[in-house]
Amino acid sequence: MPLAPVRLNQRHPDALLAKPSSPSRAAVNIQGQSRSDTMEHGRNRILAALPQDALSALAERASIVSLARGRMLQEVGEPVREALFPHSGVIALISPMGNGRDVETAAVGSEGYLGFWAVLGGDDRALCRAVVQVPGTATRLPIDSLLAISRVYLPFADLLLRFSKVLLKQSIQSAACNGLHRLEARCARCLLHAHDRAGRDESVQMSQTVLAARLGVRRQSLSAVMKSFQARGIVQLDPGGVRILDRAGLETASCECYSVLSDTYRTILPVA
Repeated sequence: MPLAPVRLNQRHPDALLAKPSSPSRAAVNIQGQSRSDTMEHGRNRILAALPQDALSALAERASIVSLARGRMLQEVGEPVREALFPHSGVIALISPMGNGRDVETAAVGSEGYLGFWAVLGGDDRALCRAVVQVPGTATRLPIDSLLAISRVYLPFADLLLRFSKVLLKQSIQSAACNGLHRLEARCARCLLHAHDRAGRDESVQMSQTVLAARLGVRRQSLSAVMKSFQARGIVQLDPGGVRILDRAGLETASCECYSVLSDTYRTILPVA
């Protein structure tokens, strides 16, 4: 869906922006890149859809941060202080349970952003845990700056809300998938999404332990599925990762949920 051009007869957003908050545990600035060029920010699908003037205004308050595997970006009940727009990697949205187990409910890659709780209005506290599942980099923006820019550049506000729709659909579809589909099909779907977010590079940096946690199953159960995929020449299991050898075979093994969610991304979000 094409985006309407931004009209600049309004006050420049810098007049509205609060001073950036101090970096949280999520923000590890890459040395020498506290202010990166707009091309780097444009690796995120939402930011890439912004007009050049809007992206330039955002870049003045943004920084590039590294996302290390296993890093906790937000915890349940914590105020949201910053937004992260991944360029690469995967952030898992997790619901911790009372018995100590965790269940992944959705994931965010370069198609979206983390920080949506503050954008949706009302209480700005996070309602889920967010953990880096696949390492990468992201654009970090203080949440006050994000909200100020979205009030001036309305297409940006629209993009942020569109991604909320995508997340809702992702959670709904995952609930249906977990209840109705076999583990092999669910595993294939998960690997396909991770492969997409990795830019369809051959290797996905996700261990079987992480993948099992993402699917909410025991490591032993997942291991049997992955060994079957490897025996059929679909994947190659590497230490700490999975190499996709036969993308078409993985799509055949997947359930319908992969194509349903892919269609949702294409319909609601701007074209990559």
